[in-house]
Amino acid sequence: MQVFTSAFVLGLCITAFVLIDIKGFKDRKVISSIAIAQVVGFNNVSALEFLDNAAANKILSELNVQNDILNANILDKKGTVFASYTKPGSDPKYRFAIPTMNEKSFLFTNENLFVYSKIKKDDKTIGLVCIRFELSELNKIKMDVLRLGIALLVVGIGLAFLIAMIIKKYISKPLLNLVTGIQQIKDTGDYKIRMAVEGKDEISILSLGLNDMLSTIEKRDNEVAQSKEQLNEQNTLLQSVIQNMGDGLIVVDENRKFIFWNPAGERIIGIGPMDIPQERWAQTYGFFLPDTKTIFDTNEFPLVKALNGEEVDNMEIFIQNYKKPEGLFVIVTARPLKSPSGEITGGVLVIHDITELKNSENEIRKLNEGLEQKVTERTAQLAEASETLRKSEEKYREIVENIGDVVHTSDYKGYFTYINPACKKLTGYTPDELIGKHFSELVAPEWKDRVAEFYLNQFKNKIDESLFSFPIITKSGEQKWVEQTVMQLREGNRITGHKSILRDVTERKAAEQKLKESEGQLQTIFNEAPDALIVINDEGIIIRWNPQAEKIFGWSLGEVIGKSMRDLIIPEQHREAHTKGFQNFLLTAEGPIINKTIEITALNKKNIEFEIELTVSPATILGKYIFIAFIKDISLTKKMENEKIEADKLVRLNELKLKLILENIGEGIIVTDSQKRIVLSNRMAEEIIGIKQDSEMPTTLDWSTKYELYYPDEVTVFPAQNLPLEKALKGESTDDVEIIIEDNETKTKKRVVISGRPIIDENNYVIAAVANIKDITYYKELEVALEESEQKYRKLIGFKKG
Repeated sequence: MQVFTSAFVLGLCITAFVLIDIKGFKDRKVISSIAIAQVVGFNNVSALEFLDNAAANKILSELNVQNDILNANILDKKGTVFASYTKPGSDPKYRFAIPTMNEKSFLFTNENLFVYSKIKKDDKTIGLVCIRFELSELNKIKMDVLRLGIALLVVGIGLAFLIAMIIKKYISKPLLNLVTGIQQIKDTGDYKIRMAVEGKDEISILSLGLNDMLSTIEKRDNEVAQSKEQLNEQNTLLQSVIQNMGDGLIVVDENRKFIFWNPAGERIIGIGPMDIPQERWAQTYGFFLPDTKTIFDTNEFPLVKALNGEEVDNMEIFIQNYKKPEGLFVIVTARPLKSPSGEITGGVLVIHDITELKNSENEIRKLNEGLEQKVTERTAQLAEASETLRKSEEKYREIVENIGDVVHTSDYKGYFTYINPACKKLTGYTPDELIGKHFSELVAPEWKDRVAEFYLNQFKNKIDESLFSFPIITKSGEQKWVEQTVMQLREGNRITGHKSILRDVTERKAAEQKLKESEGQLQTIFNEAPDALIVINDEGIIIRWNPQAEKIFGWSLGEVIGKSMRDLIIPEQHREAHTKGFQNFLLTAEGPIINKTIEITALNKKNIEFEIELTVSPATILGKYIFIAFIKDISLTKKMENEKIEADKLVRLNELKLKLILENIGEGIIVTDSQKRIVLSNRMAEEIIGIKQDSEMPTTLDWSTKYELYYPDEVTVFPAQNLPLEKALKGESTDDVEIIIEDNETKTKKRVVISGRPIIDENNYVIAAVANIKDITYYKELEVALEESEQKYRKLIGFKKG
């Protein structure tokens, strides 16, 4: 019956082993295959997006290192083959059967494994990866495992029969195995070792209890190690994110002390954290209201409000101190930090530099105001001149003789027949000196051909009136720019001469040149602005669109000019509000978002909605409104803020977990500073040695005041300077030192095992030490009991000590 039972159980185990091995192979194959498909899909996102077949085929060609891949295809979103790979010797015309959306992403057949993986971009499926694997390795594993199973079954039946015959000779084996196992655990400290249990006698029960204890110790050790590793990884990630943020981040605790200040915060403010009361924050760091003169009241400062439980969003502040004498504008956001119970434990301040944006706004506003003023002045001058001419027909001669502009007539060939006295001021020649001369004699040499061509064209085409600007050379040799209006004089269809007005526009030309340069500077500022700049007219039509707008939205300048901004970049849910607000501003000159920075969503060319920071400023040109929109893509910033919030939650959760682990771990933990003052201890340490951390008065760890220390022989005094914690403070690491501690008052003894490790800072100095303490008194008593039990069993079986 024993042999039959063993054969039956062994057969079941071998069958289960075969099935588990096959299932394990399939599971591993599916995981690795899906991972390969996902990697291929991820690497082909750009190729699909830009229709780059060559790049996709090159990526697929790298699958030749996988000998079991027969075919691989990349399909676009229409299901058409975009790129393919075929293993040499495989069928190059093989076509995949595309699964439906609710089917599995893999499929096993007798000979192949098919894997499918969607290629996604911004949560949209843009393609599909299809891969066919051969399963020759699975068939080989099946045969190998089957042969091994049969061999094991035969050997197992034989061994079961042999053991059944001689088992009586090994009654003492469990006891020896137990003693050997305990000794091995004692020597190696490996809690993964388990005692063999072969019956239901006292030793077997003892072995079961010891195995349960070892499992508990091993489990706790593994949990502590895993928790420490996770906490370290999360802290490293959080520190990396905060240290590399573009915005400043400042954190204070509930006592108004700065506990964190990232590099961006120090770079923006210019001064790092200082231990000063909150009443001096604004004065020391130079925090002013946006008027740049009024220093912040302490109770109105955002970080102080956050410490009082208030939330502050996008408050504008001007910062000016001895490190930043030029000053800069920022917007800040402040939030209180709260414990799980809702108590305020500190505050956080986020600082965003908007100095460049403010400077750009002011420069554009100044240029627009100057241009508008000059246009208005010129328009008024022209209107006044026209009105004067209309009202003074009868005084024409007087005006002509005294007007500042040069009025002259010439014959049809261009020779002066009359010129008013103003010519003296403009040209330096008197009227008598110019009468009879050709007007081209005044033209600058390099312009003679262009001027002659212009007026020849007027003559040939019989243009009644023309306006042309060109430079002349005065009698003194000075060059001046003039603007000449020429009207043809006719008798019937025959041109008999010309009547002309010549005015000095040298100053205007200079002003135009300066205006052109200003326009060039304005265009440079517009093009080089770090944020998107969009200008629309009073009909909502886009008239300016800078390169940063092209980058953020994907539309080129040619695609948007003349188009409605509402239809291009405003999401459908905001369009009605945009239209109403736009019309209301045109009627009332007021709007809820004008000259304010708000956060909202926008659409890009791919019709993807993303978060932006928007500021809209109005301006007027020739009595009509234009609107300048300053836009910043904050989708990444928002994502980082959300990730930071989640990271903070994980850090707090891990701190709670660490405290819970320390309080429930089976070993005593004591951490002291370099002065031997306890900075951390857990409940188990207090139970073992009766010493604990005092939250109000630091406790100095001195064993000699409470205990007598002995070596394991309980006779030889153990030197206090050789304690692992003392050595750790000197930079030495010590493992598993066994010591007898005797309480001076109760005279009770405990047998403990102590390990010590130094804690070293970045400069390689020992700043603290940590000790692990295990109470092995019970295990020692158990060891003694085992020895007594061994002697008992030796006597029972008649074994005599040689």
